[in-house]
Amino acid sequence: MAGLIPIGKIASPGEDVFATTGPHLDVRVIPQFGKDKGKKINPETIRSLLQNIQAAGKPIVQQGKDGQWSWNNPITSRFGPRSAPTAGASTYHEGIDLGIGAGTQLAYKGYGTFAPNKGYGTLSTTDPKGQPYDIQFLHTKPAGSSTVASTAPAVTTPAQTTTTTSTDARTEDILKAFLYGAKYTDKPKEAPKTFEQQLKEQLLGSVLNQALNPQSFLSSYSASNPFIQGKSAATGDFLNNVFS
Repeated sequence: MAGLIPIGKIASPGEDVFATTGPHLDVRVIPQFGKDKGKKINPETIRSLLQNIQAAGKPIVQQGKDGQWSWNNPITSRFGPRSAPTAGASTYHEGIDLGIGAGTQLAYKGYGTFAPNKGYGTLSTTDPKGQPYDIQFLHTKPAGSSTVASTAPAVTTPAQTTTTTSTDARTEDILKAFLYGAKYTDKPKEAPKTFEQQLKEQLLGSVLNQALNPQSFLSSYSASNPFIQGKSAATGDFLNNVFS
């Protein structure tokens, strides 16, 4: 939650250290960045920042639902060239004067550091974009004799979330092979084969070889029985005719 920083109160003519025509607030805005760094700019161009300044608990300027800005105190002197309103006053006004009664309490609703000085105070703060500004409050009796600070909360970045799209394993393999070519291998390594597994594979291979090459099997088969030998020879002749 934003803090509420006391600024002080509007000085009466007898208390004011500056030339004055009567009680009022002179607000001056000084950017601390960019091409205008250190220069006083027209406060009316940064009303989104000035709306945090309160006089008697009410913003000095505020934006309505229609988007229009309105000042809650009369503007008695705008920024820029002017005729000196009284002896000792400037002919180029570096702020904006608001008609506010003597003794009216001032505060800033937000974050920043306020430093009092003789007849005025300076608030160092930032705008909604985080850009630094100094705001000076002239014709006031500033609050306190030392710096009053309110620290802005740390800026947090929303955690980024990643979504994983479930993809068919085969499609994923094809995609990876397409992207990485022969370099892509994602097959699990096979466990070493036991002796029994190797023996079974050899026996199975021998049986399949005999089934696919019956002539070789018959030629290697010998029998003492003449009948079997005759059958073997006849079968061999038949197979010779088939595979020749």
